[in-house]
Amino acid sequence: MLKNYDINLIPDLCLLTDGIELISCNDNLLQFLNYETLNELKKDIHCFCDLFEESEKYLKIKNIENLYQNKKVMKAIILNQKEEETILRLSVNKSENTYIIIMIDITEEEHQLAELEKRAYTDHLTKIYNRQMFDDLYKKELENKKRYKDNLSLMMLDIDHFKNLNDTYGHDIGDKVLISLSELITKNLRVNDIFARWGGEEFLILLPRTDVNAAYEKAECIRELIDNHKNEIPHFTVSFGVTEVKSYDKDQSAFIRVDEALYKAKETRNKVILL
Repeated sequence: MLKNYDINLIPDLCLLTDGIELISCNDNLLQFLNYETLNELKKDIHCFCDLFEESEKYLKIKNIENLYQNKKVMKAIILNQKEEETILRLSVNKSENTYIIIMIDITEEEHQLAELEKRAYTDHLTKIYNRQMFDDLYKKELENKKRYKDNLSLMMLDIDHFKNLNDTYGHDIGDKVLISLSELITKNLRVNDIFARWGGEEFLILLPRTDVNAAYEKAECIRELIDNHKNEIPHFTVSFGVTEVKSYDKDQSAFIRVDEALYKAKETRNKVILL
């Protein structure tokens, strides 16, 4: 079995375990966790897996043998002495009945990757989903509808006289209008509703498990909120098209229908039309 002085030569965080109890660890791990001695750490940690946190993305380490046998690259979260989450890449080796776990800090790397992924599916101005992401999520929701027979409704909205806003006040104000609209709508949607910038001043909202009547009422509510909203930017209104996505709808048929509804709403402006 590795001795303390051996594992202290390892520059990364390192611990030894029999699969349940913590046997030993290097000084780097003690310092990281803000402990003076191994005995102090053992008083708080009855099982080595207690070191690791569980989150939506990173599962808690529970079975070291499975991790060792599968030889998978495992990522986990551990709290540092400031109670901040540190993301680690784990590697496991075994000597007789002892496992050595080496943990490399990849927090910055993971955050950079998350930021790149976010940019790939987020509209750079409004910070909501972009068109590509909406297309992907729409296909998934359409499959769910066909499988579970759930209701699914679609809204398309367009800022009224947006070109006049840009021409009169400038593109900086036009951008603020787009941002303000996105923030206001986001605050008034459910967590599972899907909101995206379709292009220019057009937006789409997909409402899972929502029939067309409820979607119409929601569109009316949002339209009134926008019409009555007051802040430092010029007053603007929005027109809505609303439709229910049918089980027989193909990839684009519901979009054609909701676009037609929006076109009718734009004839009078600041209106919701259902088709």
